[in-house]
Amino acid sequence: MLAWAHGLLRPIDESGLGPTLDTWMRHDARLAPTAAELCISTTAARKRLTRIEELLERPLLRPPSDRYELWLARRAQLLEGR
Repeated sequence: MLAWAHGLLRPIDESGLGPTLDTWMRHDARLAPTAAELCISTTAARKRLTRIEELLERPLLRPPSDRYELWLARRAQLLEGR
C-alpha cells in the first residue's frame, strides 16, 4: 500500500504542489477555501490543481474525480510517518 501511495504521489511531492493538494483535500475539494488558506486567488488555486491533474494524468476538477484515491494515498503516507 505504501509503495503504491509513494508512487502515485511522487510527481506531486517532487513538484512542490503537495501542500496545495493537501489543502484542497482538507477543504473537501472546494476552491475558494483552498485559495483562502493558501493566500492565493481561486484562479491561481485552479491553475495549481490543473498542473496536479497534468502530473498525475487524472481528473480532479471535473467528474469523475480521483480525489478519494489521492486521499487514501496521502493518508497512507501520513500514517507511515507516525
